[in-house]
Amino acid sequence: MNVISRNRLRAFYEAKPERRGHAGAFDDWFKLTRKASWRTFQDVKALFGQTDVARNTKSKRTATIFDVGGNKYRIVTLIDYPRQTVLITHVLDHKEYSRNNWKNDI
Repeated sequence: MNVISRNRLRAFYEAKPERRGHAGAFDDWFKLTRKASWRTFQDVKALFGQTDVARNTKSKRTATIFDVGGNKYRIVTLIDYPRQTVLITHVLDHKEYSRNNWKNDI
């Protein structure tokens, strides 16, 4: 999969000292995702069991959400399976994710 963009992950975990300890979890997610060749959500779920989907009824887009760092962080993505592309739209801590503001942006 082509992941767009690793810089978003780095910016997130480098922004606060308490996140830096989880840099390895974000890097592992990135490396595993880059090596993957997903065709369906079931393929994603087979590799990352702690993964969910959320649909924006207005935009008709479906986001795939990954739990990272022991369920402390979320990576919100849009996956284009035919093009083998994962677009990272948001990287959030659990509190930010729970506010659901990110749903308006997908």
